[in-house]
Amino acid sequence: DRPRPTSDEQRILYESYQPPHLFLHFDVNETILLGDPAGNDTVRECLNKIIAKSAFVSTISGASNDEKVDDTSAPTFRRSPSSGNITENSTHNFRPTHWWNGLPLDPSSVDDDTVTNVPPPPLYTGWTRPTNTCPYYRTFYKSQAKEFTETEHGNIYRPLYNRFCDILGLVHNDSQHDFEEDCGKGKRRNDEGMKIFDNFLPAFFHTLQYYFPSKLLTSTSSFTTIDAHDESINTDRKFRNILPKPTKVTLILRTFGHDLPLVAMAISEFAKGNHPLFPEYRNDDLILTENDLYCSDWRRACNDNGVIDGRDNPNRNVSDDAKCSEWIYELHPYYSIHTRNETSHEGNQRKNMDKPADHSGDEEVLNFLQSKTILGIQDHYPFWKSWNHAPWAGKPVWACIGFNNCHCHHHHILLDDNIHNDPNDGAGGIRTPIELRGRGDGEKSISGYQSLFGKEALEMHGKHLIRVPTVKPLMEEDWFIRQIEEARWNLLRGETKIKTSAGETDRKE
Repeated sequence: DRPRPTSDEQRILYESYQPPHLFLHFDVNETILLGDPAGNDTVRECLNKIIAKSAFVSTISGASNDEKVDDTSAPTFRRSPSSGNITENSTHNFRPTHWWNGLPLDPSSVDDDTVTNVPPPPLYTGWTRPTNTCPYYRTFYKSQAKEFTETEHGNIYRPLYNRFCDILGLVHNDSQHDFEEDCGKGKRRNDEGMKIFDNFLPAFFHTLQYYFPSKLLTSTSSFTTIDAHDESINTDRKFRNILPKPTKVTLILRTFGHDLPLVAMAISEFAKGNHPLFPEYRNDDLILTENDLYCSDWRRACNDNGVIDGRDNPNRNVSDDAKCSEWIYELHPYYSIHTRNETSHEGNQRKNMDKPADHSGDEEVLNFLQSKTILGIQDHYPFWKSWNHAPWAGKPVWACIGFNNCHCHHHHILLDDNIHNDPNDGAGGIRTPIELRGRGDGEKSISGYQSLFGKEALEMHGKHLIRVPTVKPLMEEDWFIRQIEEARWNLLRGETKIKTSAGETDRKE
């Protein structure tokens, strides 16, 4: 874990630091929004899933907390990919018998007094998995995840589930029918004005309020500035503003689904002061129009003669770098690809993808993003899936490693629940500039962009990529802010070491 800076170091960096343009890329489903109409997942089902994803089990059959087990005799499992691509040795085929703290999954094997008094096993939200463990969600019992806290195994987490309903302002009732009629569809308790904000994490709007302050002079903020040099402040749970706020921030919504119009409507209403929890907030910069919504695509690059490079088989035996270098990231206007559906606020299947893009290539897309305060991008799920959910093919963000000129004075951060400690599986990719050779003036010039792979890509976690265990921002309204500020600090320090022991990212909850 990175040591905290000394007071002198803080002061020097604070006084000399010129914050780069900050780009906050927020995934939508199970990052800031619960319930997926396109995937037919209710709020209830999403709440159960996110708990199952952080409820860890032991992969050593029969192990209990008072037994000593020879780890060398444990079965060898490969990490079960979160996006698919399951193999024979993945944990999806494993039937666990114990939670990761040794408590049996089957409550009937424990006496009644123990079942009543024992607390649920702690959730795990860290970046590096403990040895011989995996999430319940990644086992044979994944099919039960949408009803997790209603099952025999997961019922021990039911109080936490009810707590989440309270946080979201949803009715919770252990009567299945009542729940489906009320909370399962996102119904809030006696508050019609909240419907447009149903199922959004309150932590997301707290984050918007912080990075995009209200322009209404009489408004108040739920956050207060913390003196970076006041050593008397206990910062175990508070975030310390050790860096000046960015002079410019851009919010970019990223999704593979068809929920951009819905999210745009909710954020726009929030910006107009129509969120009941933020009635005094006003900021017209966050009002989205249909012209702020885009669809991304990847176009096969052409050679110098204008001919599309061949090698159509995506599984051909060439390096990852060669594969992705053949593709160009582009943005198309959302409603040039989708038809409007005013009833459901969901776009139909993509059409007209043969039309020229409005913005094509890293340089052009970056220039466009820098001109915006807010926009939404529907990334191309079929393309990502066709490349076996490789991170580079998902939702790219840009990192100017080694370039300090003004053109690269930006910091992109993707916050997504589908980012993993696996170089071959995840939604977040990193694009970095390629240095142009041959200049003798000592200045670096960019000739293009390329994707990072393997260890280099994983080292961007905590700087440009932030995995979101959804239970965290549900429980802690300042969680997004603390992670973003930590990423800003990590980038400033030039740190690339991944935290694998103590600290925020590897704590038990």
